[in-house]
Amino acid sequence: MKDIVLYDQNCRFCKATKRVFERLDWMHVIDWRPLQEADDMGFSQEALMHEIHLITPDGSAKKGFFAIRRMLLRFPLTGLIGLIMYLPFLKPAGRFGYSVVADNRTCDIRKKK
Repeated sequence: MKDIVLYDQNCRFCKATKRVFERLDWMHVIDWRPLQEADDMGFSQEALMHEIHLITPDGSAKKGFFAIRRMLLRFPLTGLIGLIMYLPFLKPAGRFGYSVVADNRTCDIRKKK
């Protein structure tokens, strides 16, 4: 079963990230969908613009660092990296690193604080 990943199709950084992950997805386990077309997914557009969202086949949602970690775990070439990212002491660093990247994207249309 495939995971669904919602990405910003209007963001160059997001599209470049998608292209990299698509190259790693040899088993075709990810179904990429633009967040602009995700009205029926149950997430607000503001939440979707803030961080990447991944919906698992069982319907649970992973956001931000946790979505990236799950994708890396599912790809053959990066599976070990994904597994290492599940070590408890790496969770705070991963969340922080993801937030730094997400908060500094220059190609989004989020409302600036």
